[in-house]
Amino acid sequence: MQENSMPELPEVETVIRELRPVLLGRQIERIEALWPKTYVNRSKQSVKGQHIRAVQRQGKYLIFPLDKTVLIIHLRMTGRLAFAAADRTDLEETQNLNHLRLVVHFADGSRLLFNDTRKFGRVYHVDEAKEILQNVGKDALSEDWTPELFFKLLSGRKTGIKAFLMSQKYISGLGNIYTDESLFRAGIHPLRLSSSLSRKEAKRLFDAIRFILSQGVKNMGSTISDYRDAYGNPGKNQYYFKVYGREGQPCLTCGTPIEKIKAAGRSTRFCPKCQPLR
Repeated sequence: MQENSMPELPEVETVIRELRPVLLGRQIERIEALWPKTYVNRSKQSVKGQHIRAVQRQGKYLIFPLDKTVLIIHLRMTGRLAFAAADRTDLEETQNLNHLRLVVHFADGSRLLFNDTRKFGRVYHVDEAKEILQNVGKDALSEDWTPELFFKLLSGRKTGIKAFLMSQKYISGLGNIYTDESLFRAGIHPLRLSSSLSRKEAKRLFDAIRFILSQGVKNMGSTISDYRDAYGNPGKNQYYFKVYGREGQPCLTCGTPIEKIKAAGRSTRFCPKCQPLR
């Protein structure tokens, strides 16, 4: 089970819920980019003096509307966020933040720390969120993502269902882990064509996605390798996996060995009996 996995919706939502109460209303003094590529500044306006007005999420993106502009963060593979109060000068050491790439300094001396081992994460400063999010689909846990809309999006798509779910264009927040788990719960083979799903199957998959993601949020995310929450704690959802990382082990439903294949360019786990290819 030890492989790289990008934080998905439950991991990002966990971090959002932890950061919201400590970041709301804070005034930014400056942004210090310790690795230049981490910070992408596309606004001519300064962040200095601006306050964080909200702490939001769309799919895997963390969104921080300011007084005049917006900060948007994507953790990518190994990004981690941690809040350091003004009197916490030891946080980098106590949370093993050995790959600090960016620091948001607040007027009261507190800091938001962005740690990223592989340097793929990005912090964007833009005038409007749509500059980054215009091609990102509806959030998989949002109220305006419905079974009817899901079925409509699936219709006519000749891509595999796993590729469809992971593209972030039609629905956002799902990655390799939660896609595999959702498809298993719905009894749908990962190589099925998106357009081949009946309305009933689409509704079953919709419900499975909601359940699997909500379970992930409840369990504070899944820690496979790098993920930690804003306080340095690992998630617990990895103990509830039915197929992910269980290749060769018996299916917990029928006993058939879980198989591993390539789908959408990613290692994919499924049960050949519970998820037949139709």
